[in-house]
Amino acid sequence: ARDLVSAGRKNLIINGDLRVWQRGTSATLNNSTSQTVKVADRWNNYHSTDGAVTESQSTDVPTGAGFYYSLKHEVSIADTSITAAQYHCHKYDIEGYDVAHLLWGTAQAKTITVSFWAKSSVAGDYGFCIRPGANNGRFYVDTLTISQANTWEKYSFTVPGCPDGTWEKTTSAGLEVQISHSMGTSYQTSSLRQWQSSLVVSPTSQVNWMGTVGNTWYITGLQLEVGKNATDFEYRSYGGELALCQRYFYINGGEQNDIISQAFAPASSEIAVAWPHPTEMRAVPTITISSTNNNNTDFYFRTINNTGFSLTGSGYALDQMTKHHASIWFNGMSGVPQVPGQVRVQSGRTAFIHLSAEL
Repeated sequence: ARDLVSAGRKNLIINGDLRVWQRGTSATLNNSTSQTVKVADRWNNYHSTDGAVTESQSTDVPTGAGFYYSLKHEVSIADTSITAAQYHCHKYDIEGYDVAHLLWGTAQAKTITVSFWAKSSVAGDYGFCIRPGANNGRFYVDTLTISQANTWEKYSFTVPGCPDGTWEKTTSAGLEVQISHSMGTSYQTSSLRQWQSSLVVSPTSQVNWMGTVGNTWYITGLQLEVGKNATDFEYRSYGGELALCQRYFYINGGEQNDIISQAFAPASSEIAVAWPHPTEMRAVPTITISSTNNNNTDFYFRTINNTGFSLTGSGYALDQMTKHHASIWFNGMSGVPQVPGQVRVQSGRTAFIHLSAEL
């Protein structure tokens, strides 16, 4: 019926086909406790083991399915014995506004279906779980079985709507999809395909994917939709998908001479820059500078008179930051010419201002 009437947007997942990678294309999750690392936009992890995992962009995808990228996880340091409280898994949080229409937490809760493609070098049982994004109140666990190693397979899970519990309906995380690669016994359960209140996310038959260096896991084509059937993946335009991602994260900056923003010097010791976000962000963002020297020296102020002034200070302050625009005051300088101009990236440097309003 959906195909016949050409219904609108159905996939509640953003960047499910992994086309948007604003932060980069590789990162390592080491043996830090409760570490999370984001690489592909909107995707995240839970990680706490004695080993390490590298996640990266891959062009290994299921043949003929229409995907170009997948998210690859590879064990770089093995953990042959996962303790009861250790874990490594994917997680994907959906904002409350985007799942409010599911009516979870009420008697009218709607059924959903989650589908995706995956392959692993380790055959066996893995964990699939749906849970609230902002609390540990309700859990629905099922078994994801890799029946043949190193082979792409499509999986789908139909989940009955949860009639109780607390499910966020606004800007907090409303619903979370979790796929466990390795999971300690404290979070395993034999009670599958039912809603429960215990903090469990994986079956008791869970394999230890972390057990051997070089083990791999790939995933792409994640879709969550209303209804009891997995339909074909919904492809959206790249520009539209990027804009959806930028509600949660975007980058200003780049290589040498790239313009950060128009600017002015309100005093001889500071320079103010401000620019609008590409789209309204989920919340007032936090800012980090990732650059050659990780401080002001990677920027310079080019005045309206076409003269350059190096930002020799090492600090910055946020002023009147909102969901709609960014405002940064670089400080710690002296003798700044008090005229209009631009803040740019220094010659021979890179400088990226990360703005994050992630769930």
